[in-house]
Amino acid sequence: MAKRFTDTQKYHKPFIRGLQGAYKLLWDFLYCECDHAGIWIVDFEIAQILLGKDIQIDKENALRYFNNGEEKKIIEIDNGEKWFIPSFIEFQYGKLNPENRAHKSVINILKKYNLYDDKKGLVSPLQGRKDKDMDKDKDMDKEKDKELFRKMKKEFCDQYYEMNEIEYYWGGAKDANAIHGLINKLKKHIGEDHSKIIEVFKLIISNIQDKWILEHFTPAIINSKYNEIIAQIKKQNKNLGYADQLIEEMKNEQTG
Repeated sequence: MAKRFTDTQKYHKPFIRGLQGAYKLLWDFLYCECDHAGIWIVDFEIAQILLGKDIQIDKENALRYFNNGEEKKIIEIDNGEKWFIPSFIEFQYGKLNPENRAHKSVINILKKYNLYDDKKGLVSPLQGRKDKDMDKDKDMDKEKDKELFRKMKKEFCDQYYEMNEIEYYWGGAKDANAIHGLINKLKKHIGEDHSKIIEVFKLIISNIQDKWILEHFTPAIINSKYNEIIAQIKKQNKNLGYADQLIEEMKNEQTG
């Protein structure tokens, strides 16, 4: 069982004092549940169960409350699948020292997510926001990509429910990475038009005939069997609109 420092005066601080009761409890929960580098794998379903059904929380409100101010308390990483809590590092360790073995482990994890710089130390959330303000176009692209991801996820879950009449249990980072892999494949063949990508993806997952793939219907399987699925759809000679361009290119790649 891990033991961590706690601030006995934390409920006197304006940030926590200003939170609704449910989100005060959630903030405490995050400090307990995050790893030793201050990173929490986002899972509001589990958080809700552990905090109790009488304490209603959701991701959107949490981000709104926690980041409502000059300082961002939460930094979304790994395509939003994980949250980083900068204040956890500052309170538990102070200034990170690469010569300290315990600190070095934390630093190595933070570097994976570009949260630590060897010269500057822990990346400032405020600086990160200033950097974003200087590159608004890039921010807009990221938001569009997040929206594309959400729509792709919804299309997959809707198709799964239609096939099985039960909700799909989302597999966290594994499923998210597979959806991003499919997005990259589709962008490669039909360009950046998100509406076309959604349309083609919807047509692909609704025209799968392979029994094994249907029995193991997950984003990871669809991503790994992508070429095979495209080839099977081609054999069906179906008119899939925008998908025709994709299918033709896939056919050329397979025979080239």
